[in-house]
Amino acid sequence: MNGIIPWRLKGFMKGDVEIFSKSIWDYNFMELSKIVGLIKQNPLEQLVTFKVRDEIGFGLENLKYSANEIKKKIDEIAKFMGISHLLDRDIDQLSGGQKQLTILCSFLVMNPKILILDEPIAFLDQKSESLLLERLQRLVKKLDDKLTIVIIEHRLSRIINIANKIVVLDDKGKIKFMGNISEIIHNKYDQLRASNVRVPWIIDTFYKFKQALNYHNQKFKIPVNFQQLIDLVDKLNNFELETLQKILINSEIKPNSMEKFQKYKDKIHFDEIYLEKLKDTRFQLINALNPNINEKNQEENLILETKNLCFTYPNSNINAIRDLSIKIDQGDFLGLIGPNGSGKTTLLYLLANLYDPAEGIIFYKDRNLRDLDSYEYAKKIGFIFQNPENMIFKSTLKEEILYGPKNFGIEKKITEDYLLKLINLIGNEDPDKNPYNLSWGQKRRLNLSSIFIYDPEIILLDEPFIGQDQRTIDSLIETLFIENKRGKTIIISSHDYHLLLKYTNRIIELNHDGTLREYDMKLDYFMKHNNLGPIILLNKIKEKLGAN
Repeated sequence: MNGIIPWRLKGFMKGDVEIFSKSIWDYNFMELSKIVGLIKQNPLEQLVTFKVRDEIGFGLENLKYSANEIKKKIDEIAKFMGISHLLDRDIDQLSGGQKQLTILCSFLVMNPKILILDEPIAFLDQKSESLLLERLQRLVKKLDDKLTIVIIEHRLSRIINIANKIVVLDDKGKIKFMGNISEIIHNKYDQLRASNVRVPWIIDTFYKFKQALNYHNQKFKIPVNFQQLIDLVDKLNNFELETLQKILINSEIKPNSMEKFQKYKDKIHFDEIYLEKLKDTRFQLINALNPNINEKNQEENLILETKNLCFTYPNSNINAIRDLSIKIDQGDFLGLIGPNGSGKTTLLYLLANLYDPAEGIIFYKDRNLRDLDSYEYAKKIGFIFQNPENMIFKSTLKEEILYGPKNFGIEKKITEDYLLKLINLIGNEDPDKNPYNLSWGQKRRLNLSSIFIYDPEIILLDEPFIGQDQRTIDSLIETLFIENKRGKTIIISSHDYHLLLKYTNRIIELNHDGTLREYDMKLDYFMKHNNLGPIILLNKIKEKLGAN
């Protein structure tokens, strides 16, 4: 749509693409680039300067706007998108989400007629995501300067309130169905699920509820937002309320989808946990999840610990991590959350020994990380970077997967059968294919294969769900769940709070200044945060059952 094909990427093409009734072949690349802006999935591919202000103004400079006009437009768009405080920051000191917002501003400032956004909110925290979507809605509604927006997204919940049309492609790149988004949700839910689209939990919960009660008629209207789901509760009888409550707990709060992999005996029920005090819940949950662990050997089970950890970016006063003290047990399955710029990625880099702390200490099994042989420690760490291309080093899939074992001297221990299984995780691909010709999601799965093969103790994942469809996420979660049951310690940094709260055991939440906000068992976190959607709904159901 914006001319990268055919002017920059070559291939074989049939048919035509028309922009404002004119074929892309009849535009020149510069002309089309002014009309159609494309925000790529990976913000690093489009960053060309060193300062945020320079990045936003880069296109305007090429279009020969005056210096005063450029400054005015930069200030206006930065204020509009809520990033004025970043204008004088270095690009390399930004989080992934901040980089994404910077790139978006660099296109919006040029006032395109069509804006294409590829996974635009993948790196954004909830506040930035809400701001972006609200701003996009405002842009679309501006009468004086109409803007057409095309959003590429796996998560339907992110665009359900902004998009008026939806196009769903199958795995061959053909249109499976398209039309009004509301009509698709109401009439083609099963096809939507089968297409690997990530359906909002609100709608998913409703359909499970409807299926459980065998309601084939239109007794209840499909809720397309959270308030409609809450309003539904007032219309239900006790049996229906109890059914919805069970589905909600088993699907969203304490998912039973992984029970087939559980080797422990579940000792307590969710309702009991929900009513207990925080100090009692922690050890009961640990015992329930890990029967071989008890209060006595908690310290013996420690694998990572930080004491008063601080990190400041060089040549700046920006504190990414500040006075952070946490203990991580072997076999923990942790979700790491926090706003953009709170230091989540930095913390993972520190735990992986890729950054040195400015202050404080990191311990690995009671030994100071600085005293360990970095080569030996590297064998124990599997790191999935935010940008999958940052950890691709070889020119074929086979070579890439064997890169770690070769460096660690264990290449001969890897069987051909196991290697092929790991390649199949990526997709139906030739082992000699160049990794850079994979999709973003496939590159992510290649990253996973390349660390699973050398069997590290600790797996660190930075935004692993970006660019993944529902089937791949289910497979990824299942794989990580099994690895955790085998004793792996897993830490996932993500803005996808919904997935983390469903599947991890504990939550680490950082403040915007890099300090620790909370460090709780997952259900403790649920219990204390009554503003979370599933908990609001659960409390509403309990309230209605109590009243009845």
